[in-house]
Amino acid sequence: MRLLRVELSRFCSRRAVVLLLLTAALLTALLAGTTLWNTRPVSATELAEAQAQVREQMSQPAFQQDLQTCRDDPEDFFGPGSDAADCDANLVPQPENYLNRTTLDLRQEARGTGIAVIVLVSALMILVGTTYAGADWATGSMSNQLLFEPRRLKVWGTKALTAFLVCGVVAGVLLGAFWVALSLTADARGIATTTPVLEQIRWMTARGVALAALGGLGGYALTMLLRHTVGTLALLFVYAAGGEALLAILPLDGSSRFSPSYNVFAWIRDGIRVYDQSVVCRPSQAAACDQRITISLVDGASYLAVLLVVTLLVSAVLFRRRDVP
Repeated sequence: MRLLRVELSRFCSRRAVVLLLLTAALLTALLAGTTLWNTRPVSATELAEAQAQVREQMSQPAFQQDLQTCRDDPEDFFGPGSDAADCDANLVPQPENYLNRTTLDLRQEARGTGIAVIVLVSALMILVGTTYAGADWATGSMSNQLLFEPRRLKVWGTKALTAFLVCGVVAGVLLGAFWVALSLTADARGIATTTPVLEQIRWMTARGVALAALGGLGGYALTMLLRHTVGTLALLFVYAAGGEALLAILPLDGSSRFSPSYNVFAWIRDGIRVYDQSVVCRPSQAAACDQRITISLVDGASYLAVLLVVTLLVSAVLFRRRDVP
């Protein structure tokens, strides 16, 4: 417990780590604020301006001519069975057409901004874990720490627990605050949200917190293995970008199942269905051939778990056996 308190203190004393945590908080607040601003209710002034634009367009001779032409022969515009009412419904502009504003919908936000904030926070927590571990190697303090606690696995494990706990707590606070802000605003605007949608958001947030916490742990473990922050970031970039490019050219049926990004999104979204050009359609299948594949939540979790477990094991074993400068 004492060693854990020391590591927590060391974690919070790293300026780069604190800066990354503040960046995560600011960007999360920015996403929430942008979402709330873009979905704000229409003011009386904005509505009046939109109505004025409608009147201006309807007063134009060209528009009146087109509208009258449609009313004279609506079937020529909208097909058999159409009447003049269809012309008014489809051609006459409404104030909403000039108001580039959508209503706050938590279900839609869960599919868009909600996923974006999880990816953002998780990526920053990976950087946090990487920076936390890399600082010990960059400053040469690791050897001094082992003088006070020679049991290497205990040192490695305590640091890993610190990265996991702090990244998890920070992610939980940020993601929770994001959705609380949106939920309270929706309630204040009189926008009802169904229970299934709220349940979906809760589970997605929980998976996002787990992804961020384990991402921070993975970043820490990989940096303890490579002993260099830049090396870790370079390897992660090569794996993410190079892996996607390699999968695109491999003659492997269903290669998208091994895509890092698809598996991450499968975990966040409780499974996804994606187009995979590597799926071969045989002539006998004709129209029945479906080149889309399903990557389930379990598939995504298994993929990420294997990567994490392998990284943790190799990192811990080599930290115990290798010389520490």
